[in-house]
Amino acid sequence: MKQRHSTETTGARNIRSGGADQTKEIRDEIIDWLKDAYAMERGMEGSLEKHSRNDELSPEVRERAATHLEETRRHAEQVRSALQALGTDTSTLKTSLGVMAQGAKGLSSVLARDEAIKDLLDAYSMEHFEIACYTSLAAAAESAGLTEISALCLTILSDEQRMAQALIQAIPAETTAYLSETSRA
Repeated sequence: MKQRHSTETTGARNIRSGGADQTKEIRDEIIDWLKDAYAMERGMEGSLEKHSRNDELSPEVRERAATHLEETRRHAEQVRSALQALGTDTSTLKTSLGVMAQGAKGLSSVLARDEAIKDLLDAYSMEHFEIACYTSLAAAAESAGLTEISALCLTILSDEQRMAQALIQAIPAETTAYLSETSRA
């Protein structure tokens, strides 16, 4: 078996063999995705605050939402730092749109009788969207030789997976509790 003497990954070598233009395009794409990730994290803060204060939810769900809110704030700052290390910063426009979009989703359930359940379902789907985004970002960063960014994405990914798991475990009990309350009213 032939041993490699280079510390570069095969993906990074393939990208670099495509020339400087291709490398710059890929780096710019990763920067754009990191800006999206920052906006996504900032957008999630409002939903997590809402969950952490919602008395219709169990204390366990509220506590987990509060914990994930702190993780989410940390993720946003870590992504901002990664962008700064790449010589750029967050996008005010993307961040504003991300916050507004998530806020609009929250408003859409306010008039619903089953608001707490709809919000939990939305939170679960958003966690999986974040999981997909950080999985893609980690792979892209690794293939571009940006191993520190890849490692950061994998760390954040772990937190998102933990939150998604907590939500899917809570949804049956929260649904049953909601139906029980509804039938008593």
